[in-house]
Amino acid sequence: MKRLIRHIILLIVVSGYVIFAQQPVLRVSPSEININAFSIGEIVIQVENINAFRAYSIHLSYDSQKLRCLSITRSTFFSNWQTFFFAMIDSNSNLLKIDEAVLGPGYENGSGDLIKIQFQALVESNINLNFSKADLRDTSNSLIQVQTVNGIVHILDPTSMDEIKPGAINKNLLAYPNPFNSSTRIEYNSIYNLETVFDIYSITGENVFSFIAEPQDGSNISFLWNGLNMNGDLLPSGMYLLTARNKNEFKSFKIIILK
Repeated sequence: MKRLIRHIILLIVVSGYVIFAQQPVLRVSPSEININAFSIGEIVIQVENINAFRAYSIHLSYDSQKLRCLSITRSTFFSNWQTFFFAMIDSNSNLLKIDEAVLGPGYENGSGDLIKIQFQALVESNINLNFSKADLRDTSNSLIQVQTVNGIVHILDPTSMDEIKPGAINKNLLAYPNPFNSSTRIEYNSIYNLETVFDIYSITGENVFSFIAEPQDGSNISFLWNGLNMNGDLLPSGMYLLTARNKNEFKSFKIIILK
């Protein structure tokens, strides 16, 4: 009888362990990432050990003054199904809001990537990526209890701009004259004939100027910048970082305003 009781207790303990080990998990991957200031990075939101999963609503908190979200895209977990997908970058509330639901009776089991998020690091800091909402639903629309694993982004080398000579060789992105006083011509040459976003940042990470341009001659873009910010105010003397970004490339170039 005692042996039977011991077997029953052992079975309960083992069963409980298996259930705990297979608890669904929602995580930021990688959980830690190191990135230099002004560089582009990517994280993935993953789900693990989940069953009869068909819909979710997720809010991920971050610091929009230090980390600029560039894009949120649907990943592969529900790739077998047509879904409703909605993503919003709410920088005023420091939230990324993502919703997805399978259209029709479909569902998925197992583990995989839900979302890909691309971002740009702006200033030296450690930024927490925390789940402020994790509402996952099964086929009966019941809430799935999940363990959440948050992430952190370590932004490094904010002063590296001072360690690199302005006008360092970059065959794709140039500004001349550099240093400049009244204006400089910015040229971008790419193998891709794509719309490109140009941003200029101060050494503290502030986005002082933005410009979107289409290639004018094949894949070449050329325009004048007069050292003004987006409000039309003249920027002070100093070093700035020029970036050029399209869906296939990211380039940067350091320039100096001298008065």
